[in-house]
Amino acid sequence: MRGIMKGAAAVLGSLLILGTAAYRYLWYAPAPYLPSLSAAAERRTVQVGDRERTYLAYVPANLPPGSPLVIVLHGSAMDGATMRRWTGYEFDRLADRDGFVVLYPDGYKKNWNDCRRDATYPARLENVDDIGFIRVLIERFVSEKGVDPRKVFAFGYSSGGQMAHRLAIETPDMVAAVATAGANIPAPDNSLCPLEGRTARVMLVSGTDDPIVPFHGGEVSLFGLASRGMALSAMETGAELARRNGITTGPDVARLPSQNPDDATPIERLVWSKEHEPTVTLYVVHGGGHVVPQPAFRFPRMLGRMTGNLNAPAEAVTFFRLGRAAAQTASGSGCQGDC
Repeated sequence: MRGIMKGAAAVLGSLLILGTAAYRYLWYAPAPYLPSLSAAAERRTVQVGDRERTYLAYVPANLPPGSPLVIVLHGSAMDGATMRRWTGYEFDRLADRDGFVVLYPDGYKKNWNDCRRDATYPARLENVDDIGFIRVLIERFVSEKGVDPRKVFAFGYSSGGQMAHRLAIETPDMVAAVATAGANIPAPDNSLCPLEGRTARVMLVSGTDDPIVPFHGGEVSLFGLASRGMALSAMETGAELARRNGITTGPDVARLPSQNPDDATPIERLVWSKEHEPTVTLYVVHGGGHVVPQPAFRFPRMLGRMTGNLNAPAEAVTFFRLGRAAAQTASGSGCQGDC
C-alpha cells in the first residue's frame, strides 16, 4: 500500500508540474510596464436604472474643453482594468499625446449585451441595458469634463468588439466611429440588431489564424466549447458594413510595409470609401490570432500569434482622426502605427 501511495503521489506531482508548465507557456502573460503618464486612472461608479455600474477613467492632466472621448470595451471574462493592461496602456499614452479622455467600462458579470442571439452571457440573458450604460458615461463626461459629444469613439476586443459593433449599428449618432479586434459581425440569423440602415464608421482588425472567431466565418466558440453562434467572415463583415453605408464598389487593397523582416505576420489593409472618406477599414493580420496587436503586451500564446507590424490602438486613434496622428495622416505623411 505504501508503494502505491508513493507512486500516486509521484504521478500527481508530475501532473502538477506539467500543468504548471503548460499554464505558464500557454496562458501566462507578464504584466506590461506602466508608462509615465500625466495622471492616474480612477475607478468610479455610475447608476444606470437599478444597477450600479463601474468603470475606470483616464483623464490626462490639463485636458482642454471640447476634447474627444474614447471608450474601450473588454473581452469575455475580463474587466476594464484587465483591458487597460492587455492593451499595454497604449490608449492612456495616446490620450496624453493627443488630448482625449479614455474610459474602460466593466461589463455585467464580465460580458456585454451585444447583438448575438446565441450568446449565453448573463448580460444578454438578463437584457442588461449596456447601451444605456454607455450613454450615461458619455453624458457624465460631457457635463464634467466638457468632452465634445460629436467626438465619441469606441474600441472593443472580442465580446467588447461585438458591443462596439452594436453601438455602431444602433447608435451611429452617439458614436462617430468604432474599432474592433477579433469580432466579425454575427450572421443574419444570429443577430438581434437591425440588418439595414447606416452605421458609424468602422475599423476592423482580424487575424487569419484566430482560434475563436474564424477569419473565414462560421461558428464562434471558446476552443470548441460554449458556442456563440455563427459569424460572417472578416471580408463579409467589411463588405456588409460598407453596403449598409451605401458603398457599392470594392475596397482599395494595400500590403503594408513590414516593420521587421523576420516577422511572419504581414498586414493587408482594405479600405471601403465613400466620397473619398474611409468608411470601413479592415486590417488583415496574416497568421495573427485572437489578440489586440500592440507593442507593450504579449497576449497569452493560447490566443494565437501577435504581430509586430501593427499597433491597433494607434491605428484606431488615427482612424478616429484624433490629435497629431490624424493631422499627419491628413498631411499625407503615410505613417503607420505609432506615428
